[in-house]
Amino acid sequence: MVESSNDPENMPDANTRPLFPHPPWTVGIVLVLAVLAILAGLSDPTWLLLGAPFILVLALFIYVRITGRFGK
Repeated sequence: MVESSNDPENMPDANTRPLFPHPPWTVGIVLVLAVLAILAGLSDPTWLLLGAPFILVLALFIYVRITGRFGK
């Protein structure tokens, strides 16, 4: 059993945090659901309303990727 210590040398650096702290497969599922909601919303606008949280995550994902690439 490994004990956690409060030693500052063993703590992870704040600058090494991942861009998206969730596991990649969960982000991928949300992005796929966003695309499906957009495609389904072309025929029935109700799906755009139901998929709005997923679509917002997709928009945020795209924004972070673009600003991360061109912001530096």
